[in-house]
Amino acid sequence: MMKHKLLVTFILVLFLLSSLVLAKADKLTAVETIPAKDMDNVVIVPIQVENTQDLVAMDIPLEWSEGATLDKVVFTDRVEHMQFKYADMNNEDRQVIIGLVSMVYTDAPDLTSGSGVIAELHFKLDAGVENLQLNTFETQMPHHSLTYYYNDYSTGRPEVKAVKPELNFALLGLPDGSAIPTSYALSQNFPNPFNPTTTISYSLPEAGDVEISVFNVLGQKVRVLVEGHQEAGEHEVMWDSKDTNGEQVASGVYFYRSQVNDFSETRKMVLLK
Repeated sequence: MMKHKLLVTFILVLFLLSSLVLAKADKLTAVETIPAKDMDNVVIVPIQVENTQDLVAMDIPLEWSEGATLDKVVFTDRVEHMQFKYADMNNEDRQVIIGLVSMVYTDAPDLTSGSGVIAELHFKLDAGVENLQLNTFETQMPHHSLTYYYNDYSTGRPEVKAVKPELNFALLGLPDGSAIPTSYALSQNFPNPFNPTTTISYSLPEAGDVEISVFNVLGQKVRVLVEGHQEAGEHEVMWDSKDTNGEQVASGVYFYRSQVNDFSETRKMVLLK
């Protein structure tokens, strides 16, 4: 790990000795969030690079707003051929330094000019977070700043040039269902009255072992709808008005109860036939 850090630092220092230009057509973009599959408290932020020339390296230091923890950085197929790919995550300061170099050990192609996602940032969100803001930053020892590097052959021999790309970062609103609830809740079933199916929604501000059960008016447990560990987020389950044995229950008043961690709540519903 230390060897890799020293290697990328040495390479980037060499690049910084080259001339620096501002290329308005080159961009770094992060304008959307994608909910992670089967993980209610995780969102993915694609990082898109738009480059007008073939790139030999990229230095991408990023920071983010409070309420999120960077779980991992996943590099995409667009940069699969680049020999050095590095993501130094620092959740204490909410920062990550992403470094990519095309050729380190053997001959390798540069990143072809074009536009596409080079990495996906997977963030775990705190309860109540409604948006996420990304930005870039600079460090001095060692030096890091948002920079693209390419070879300039205009003089007849390759000369490394440094490009400062435009930022295209938006305040990232979270996709529906990705914001974590701030409190436990058991919602009224819908529809109610119902025949033969109804949906029960509930909120978990933190992960826990959940049980959602249905009882008759005598207090007898008719059916267990949910039993097991679930992540924080908004959840729902459907009841088809059948008991544990798969038999259709009689019409009438029923109760459903949510139990998770130290939370417990019961509501009434009516089955009509």
